Amino acid sequence: MGRVDGQKAVVTGSGGAMGRAIAVRLAEEGADVVLNDRLADRAGSAEEEIRAVGRDVVTVVGNVTRRAEARQVVGAAVDRWGRVDILVNVVGGIKGAMYNPVWSISEEEWEFALGINLRGTFHCTQAAVEDMMPRKHGKIVNIASVAWAGEAAHAHYASAKAGVVSFTRSAAWQLGPYDINVNAIAPGATQRSADLGVEEIDAADSRFSIPQVGPLGRANRPIDIANAALFLVSEESRNISGQVLNVAAGSNPAI
Repeated sequence: MGRVDGQKAVVTGSGGAMGRAIAVRLAEEGADVVLNDRLADRAGSAEEEIRAVGRDVVTVVGNVTRRAEARQVVGAAVDRWGRVDILVNVVGGIKGAMYNPVWSISEEEWEFALGINLRGTFHCTQAAVEDMMPRKHGKIVNIASVAWAGEAAHAHYASAKAGVVSFTRSAAWQLGPYDINVNAIAPGATQRSADLGVEEIDAADSRFSIPQVGPLGRANRPIDIANAALFLVSEESRNISGQVLNVAAGSNPAI
């Protein structure tokens, strides 16, 4: 028996290294998974890995920042298995330079950051709880960032991730009476590729998603985020909701 045996999961952004690691880790522990990416050819390796461990998998190509496409992604789980038990909102990112002071952020960069980090999380959560609330069962994990507490390098990204944290806490209060847990993970510097195998990093290294490393002096591998997500969607975290779990080599953003 796996830690999420028989559960039905949706993982957005699962064509990327972090989303792929989460999707595969859930499958290894017994979940069937809906994969999602906006590009048709990015989720293939995750599909293969999930089938290799004997779980069912569906890939839905779509941009979850668009409401109709987000609903198609979540709806794929209900259509195939009759329910959705787990939602992991991974889709996020930033456009333009990693180091971008507030006086040089363009309107396009600002709108992109808020849209990609917040809109998909909202759309997919809203779609998932339509199924979760009547059954009084569900686990939702949103990927934030240690940048949420304020980040000198990119105020637009930090603002968007702060929104993810606030949304997580609000949703946890509202959905608690329906026995739905809602939590966030705040990664520190995380490898963009699962195959880098790098421990110590240069803060400006573009292979990592954000330029912060905690006192342990090493970046996250995608599996580190996947293991945190697995804990938060398992029965082990049954009484944890509205929380932000830092996975950042010991870094703790000011609150």
